[in-house]
Amino acid sequence: MEIIKWILLGAIVVTLGLLIIAYIKNIKIMKKICECLIMPFSGTLISLLISNYLPDSLHLLKVTITALSLISISTVFISFEKITALRISGRFLSIFGIFAWALLYREVFYIYNVPAWLTIIAICIYVAATVTVCILSGKQEPLFFAVFAVSFAVAAYLHFCTLIFLIYSHTASSIMLFGGTTLLAALIGFHFINHGKIKFKHAGIIRYILMAAAHILIACSNILMIR
Repeated sequence: MEIIKWILLGAIVVTLGLLIIAYIKNIKIMKKICECLIMPFSGTLISLLISNYLPDSLHLLKVTITALSLISISTVFISFEKITALRISGRFLSIFGIFAWALLYREVFYIYNVPAWLTIIAICIYVAATVTVCILSGKQEPLFFAVFAVSFAVAAYLHFCTLIFLIYSHTASSIMLFGGTTLLAALIGFHFINHGKIKFKHAGIIRYILMAAAHILIACSNILMIR
């Protein structure tokens, strides 16, 4: 088992190196292949590390595998950007991946007594963020704003759950977890703004880095949490 972990770690390092080269040299095929491999390799390694703490980590392991599998598949689908059905399916799968994390961390409301004023303030901030992104996106079809609102609502709910963890549990895992969900919320906002009137250079690279960093941080926080 330890050998497999080292092999996976080596594969991640090599793939990451090739991905950097692909970005620098603008080798599109290599870039797509490497982007599709990073999450499966990382997810498998993280899942194996969490499995070290079975049976206590069983529920955590199931959610981690589910979320990272959905994200890995979505990355593959989105790489086929010219095939509309796959690209759209990939976007939905990524939201389902975030939803899977949210189902896990919503348990915070059963553990801590969250004051109403904190919930109200958080809702106001998330609504303000939603309105800001819609304004920055410019004139769009109603469906565009509806998809963004739903996507950001899921990410915001997850973000709020992890904020509660951070407030009541000052640990390395809660900090890492909150950092990951913050990147996820930023990713969704960035994605929809970039599809509006504001275009960012190297937007694809930025989106991928945000996505990979966010989910890896969240998944790795589970390792610290169960230890």
